[in-house]
Amino acid sequence: MKLDSAAFEKWEEWGKKIHDDLFHRLIHPRQFFRAFNEMAKANAEHIVKHGGGDFFDFVAQGYITQVAMAIRRHSKDDDTVSFMRVLQQVKTCAPQFTYEVYLKQHPLDPDYAKWQEPTFAGFSDDGMVVSVAKVEADIDLLKKLTAKIVDLCDKELAHLDKRGFSGTVTFGEVESCIDAFNELVCKYFKLITQSMTGYSTLEATILTDWEDIFTVPMDLRNSTWRDTAQSEE
Repeated sequence: MKLDSAAFEKWEEWGKKIHDDLFHRLIHPRQFFRAFNEMAKANAEHIVKHGGGDFFDFVAQGYITQVAMAIRRHSKDDDTVSFMRVLQQVKTCAPQFTYEVYLKQHPLDPDYAKWQEPTFAGFSDDGMVVSVAKVEADIDLLKKLTAKIVDLCDKELAHLDKRGFSGTVTFGEVESCIDAFNELVCKYFKLITQSMTGYSTLEATILTDWEDIFTVPMDLRNSTWRDTAQSEE
């Protein structure tokens, strides 16, 4: 792969798609689920008393399925747009990726802080060229963290493999994967994109007070929606 303007244009385009996909299917869902989980813990006695465990399990399973599939999607290096594929391409281009090339994408501004050199140093051993070993270390870390979740998706969530999934995946392991994607995507955006260099996290403040819906009773048994659904049956 040649490191030219076409490569950077592609990474810019893919970067926006990767950002949007990870934000809507990984980062934002975790923000919602964390808040929902805290509410469930605070009301655990009421939930158990009224048989709400099944509903909580439904929400948790839906959350895990969505984020696990997003983790799988961006852990694959195939013919689709994925973060892992971008990492592999950066690794291939590393010997061509000099500091001079980086400055062409991010020119120095005499009226602004010189952030380019310390940023590039995070990817280089000598400050002159991107290190294959450093990129490979990030790839290996992501593969290690996501391996069990990818296996779960391949054998149980995306497919019903006759061998089944014999392992276990914890919420903590899912959290570690999401944290890694959040950190690494922001890190590599600073290297390969121009429009998304300012990200320190993919998380955004939720502006709507969505938790307010849980402050009033909701009785689906007496809802218009339920009556309509039953009449259609």
